[in-house]
Amino acid sequence: MRGPGVGWGTTVGAVVTYTSAVLASFPPPLYFFPRLGSWGFVDLPGEPAIRWYGWMIYTVLGGLLGMVLGRSIHRRPPWAFVWWFAIASLILLTWHERHWFLK
Repeated sequence: MRGPGVGWGTTVGAVVTYTSAVLASFPPPLYFFPRLGSWGFVDLPGEPAIRWYGWMIYTVLGGLLGMVLGRSIHRRPPWAFVWWFAIASLILLTWHERHWFLK
């Protein structure tokens, strides 16, 4: 896919999806259960679950959606917006996970 907004849309889509999945649980949480070798949307009590894998899947899907939507952009938006947007997302994610840094 080529176009002036494809790379821009892919980046913004991935950042938006990852940030919203971590902060707002939208899209719904997706868990991987390594002992069972299965996936699910509900955390099973007593079963170890890896939520980060679900976030990565959502990031890829958000990037693909951003790529498709970016094709409709006819003039390339400034990359400075993406940098500021990514920095703001990183600050929000750091604040959300601050308990890990303050131990």
